[in-house]
This record gives sequence, C-alpha cells and structure tokens, in this order.
Amino acid sequence: MELQLRHLRNLCAVADAGSLNKAAAELGLPQPALSRQIRRLEGLLGGALFQRGTCGVQLTSLGESVLGHAETIIQRFDDLDEQLRTHQQRQRRTLRVGWDAGPLSEALLGCLWQLRPDGQLRIMTVQSSQELSGLVRAGEVDIALFNSSAEGRRLLAPGLATNLVADTPVLLAMADSHPLARVPGLSMTDLADEEWISVLGPDGCQEVLRALCSPFGFDPKISYDVPVSGPRCDVIRHQGCVSLTQQLRPIAPGIVYRKLIDLPWRSQHWLAALPGNAASALLPALSRLLSAAHDKLVRERATVTRAAGMPTTPISHRPATFTPPLSRASLWHSRTSACHDP
Repeated sequence: MELQLRHLRNLCAVADAGSLNKAAAELGLPQPALSRQIRRLEGLLGGALFQRGTCGVQLTSLGESVLGHAETIIQRFDDLDEQLRTHQQRQRRTLRVGWDAGPLSEALLGCLWQLRPDGQLRIMTVQSSQELSGLVRAGEVDIALFNSSAEGRRLLAPGLATNLVADTPVLLAMADSHPLARVPGLSMTDLADEEWISVLGPDGCQEVLRALCSPFGFDPKISYDVPVSGPRCDVIRHQGCVSLTQQLRPIAPGIVYRKLIDLPWRSQHWLAALPGNAASALLPALSRLLSAAHDKLVRERATVTRAAGMPTTPISHRPATFTPPLSRASLWHSRTSACHDP
C-alpha cells in the first residue's frame, strides 16, 4: 500500500472525532472499511496510531507525530487546490486577444468591452501575421485580429474559425510637400523613380512590394527598412520617400494618403479563433460590432480628408460573401506572402 492523501484525511477525521464510528459517519464510509484503512496505515507506518478503548480512540505518540505532519500536508494541499481553482476561474474570465500591426486595435478593444464589460483581457501584439496565426493555432491567443489581402487570408486561415469584418483600400503615403502629392490620378508608373519603405520579416513584405511593382515595369528602390509600427511617417516626411499603407492608419502631420488608380489592392480585416473553443462563439457578434466601428472610422477619415483639401479615397465596403477578383498585382501577392503593409 502506498501512502495517499486520503489516508491522511482519514487519520485526521478519526483524531478529530475521537471515535471510529463518528469519523466513519462524517466521511460517509462504513465503520469496518474505515477500521481496515487505519490498520493498513498503521502497518505501513510500523506502529499503532490509536489506542482503542470502550470510550473511543486516543492518539499514540506515533499518532501524534504523524498527525502533525498530516495536518500540515493537508493544509498545504488545500491551499494549492484553492489557488489552482482561482487561477482556472481567472483564466476562464480572461480573454487572450492578439493582433498584428493593424489600424483597428483600439476599435477591437471597445467592441470587446461592449460584449464582456466584466471580462478581463490579456493582450498580445506582434508584427507578423504568420506569427499571429501560429499563436492562435498553439492555443496561446483566443481571438486574433488579422490584416491581410484576400489571398493572405486563404494562406493563414485554414483550420481556424474566421469572420470577415471589412476590407479597405491600400493607399500611398507620402509627404505633403512631395511633388506628386497633388497630382490627380496618381499611377504606379509615376512611382518608378521613388525611394520606398518596406520591412523584412516572415511575411515577406519586401518580396510583395517587388511583385506589386513588377507588372508596372520597375523594381522598387527599397531604401528604408522600417516596421509598420515604427517611425515610418518621420522617415517619409524627412527623406521624401513613399510607402504603401492601409487607409485607416493614422495620418501624421505632414503626411498625405493618395489613391493609386491602377492598384486596386485591398486589405481585409478579419477575426480568427480555434474552432470549438469558447472564444469562437464570440466571433459573429464581435464581427458585427467591429464592422460598425470600422465604417464609422471610414466616414470620419473621409471627413478629415475633405477638410484637408486632398482628393478623397473611396469609402470602403464590407463584403458579406463576395471576394474581390484578383488583380495582376494581388495575384503575385497571393503567391508570396500574407503581408498587410508592404
């Protein structure tokens, strides 16, 4: 017989009750069964734990010694059990949320608060869509907000429960003092001699940018390696370079966003979770709230653009089941990466 926690609990119960009959009743055991367990425990420990009499049982010196250890062990175990239960309850209340470098993170937090006003959030941000997809699959993130092209979504989404929130145009960011800033009908071919910002990383953004430019007859001069969350606007403003960007990214002072008439590439915003987990049940309602928040941001951006006297970009639409046809540029993109801002 191996010493187990239940044996120590039985010992404590008998010592507290002072009687095998009373202890058996409290434990919900037949008295003979409890007596056999105590005898086995005494055999394991090599001596009598109780002195039996007509008035009940009393602890022997060995029993007193074992009881002190038993009470300490049981108390520590019960404390650990309570801590684990508290941790599990906290984990059930805590939603682990992740996103890549997209423009809807603040809106996502507001929508989650509407759905779960008493819930706790654990937030994880990454620069790579590939990394974020891996975190969801590994069960380290419950709900993730992605930003990618339609083909990027096909590359990242297999095996995940997903909901499309919206899609928005990819625009060109440049300094407001740039000679092309107010040229009507700006084309990709107008940018052949420009210096570009892109970023190295697992999403292959530099390869995407080259693939986007190739059909227009030039290889981009990628002079600056700056992550999307880095000081891209500072570099654009001071160096006079250009960069592709999502429509809803904040417009910094001295920066303008322009539509490219021959680059109909759009960025999709979509939510993902592991199928069957509790978080996946939130996706439909969360997608509806985030879609409404997205549309509000688009309207606000259009107002700001008109007030600045710049050409307005088209209001983005939110497709239900429609997937935009692949342009020649996005076809190249689909073969190379899930990059969202090359």
